Amino acid sequence: MATQALNNKLRQLDYKNSVGFLSRSASKLLEKALDAELLRAYGLSSAQWKVIGALAFRSGLNQKELADFLELDSSSLVPVIDRLEENQFVTRKPDPKDRRNNRIFITKKSESSINSIVSAIFKLRKAAYKDISLRDIEITKKVLRKVVENTETFISKPTRTRKSKTK
Repeated sequence: MATQALNNKLRQLDYKNSVGFLSRSASKLLEKALDAELLRAYGLSSAQWKVIGALAFRSGLNQKELADFLELDSSSLVPVIDRLEENQFVTRKPDPKDRRNNRIFITKKSESSINSIVSAIFKLRKAAYKDISLRDIEITKKVLRKVVENTETFISKPTRTRKSKTK
């Protein structure tokens, strides 16, 4: 009997039709498609194009700042940065304020690949947004921004401890 009640409760969630599930699925699929396109066309892995993109916005970050910007673990970036440096997409320069740290800068080669990355993003967006009106896309973005805002507010509130029931 308990299993039936649990199954009914889980069905009420309708998680595969929830905003969270659908937005995560869409995001993952868009990222997967872009990863495949950039790997095929330019030989850039997912992590590599993300680092190049981040540094295009803020060149000269140190490894920790870059990891924070990308919301990744700093240690996982080391091999990615090493590979990008080997292929002359980035250079490391000692931080003048702290010689123990390096600042990471994009190179001319990276700068020339930015247009290709942006073009690939626009191409993917065009395919993904096919048959969706601009108005619907704007509404979707507005709703998702509000979901983010509401969730951030929810997270920032102190949690209440649940009183345990004793018999």
